[in-house]
Amino acid sequence: MVKKGMWALIALVLAFVVYDFVSGLNREQQVREQAGIQVQEEFEDESIDLTDEELEALLEDLESDVINTTSESGVEYGLRAGNTAYDFQLEDMDGNTVNLSDFRGQKVFLNFWASWCPPCRVEMPHLQEFHEENDDVVVLGVNVMSSESNPENAGNFVEELGLTFPNVYGVDEIVDLYLVESLPTSYFIGSDGTVYERVVGPVTKDILEARFSLID
Repeated sequence: MVKKGMWALIALVLAFVVYDFVSGLNREQQVREQAGIQVQEEFEDESIDLTDEELEALLEDLESDVINTTSESGVEYGLRAGNTAYDFQLEDMDGNTVNLSDFRGQKVFLNFWASWCPPCRVEMPHLQEFHEENDDVVVLGVNVMSSESNPENAGNFVEELGLTFPNVYGVDEIVDLYLVESLPTSYFIGSDGTVYERVVGPVTKDILEARFSLID
């Protein structure tokens, strides 16, 4: 009887140990699950709890990494080689409306300039001479209006240098769209409106002739 009692006691102790071990495992699992739920809830709360300003800043950061291109009717507009150049509508020095698309079918040298810019002044005679000798290429000048101290400076500059190729007044939206940060900045554009090359700095007549000889 004593032995049976001892074995019963041992069995009871073992059962309690096993129960306590299993219970401990269950409690640990519950704690882990609860901790996971709590972390998830905190993460969700943090993700949702964004102000309009923070969301706008986040979108701006994302947009800064995106190539400046858009698609419309299968045409990819942008500033990289192979993109179709952005169209625009600006006013020339005589008050006429000029669209970049007006010159579709002709190659275009699109040149952004300012009257105070020394390199612009240096390259202008080259642009004028190239314009006079090449009927199949349009030289289109765009004055960066916001950089001029006096609105009349642009017209005086054109008259002083005897420029006969078309020049238009460039508003900030177009200047920014074409990523003009230094002057002069120019684009070689094909007859179908395709961008071939972007150049920052002055060009010469020889450079223009060499580059456009390779452009359709």
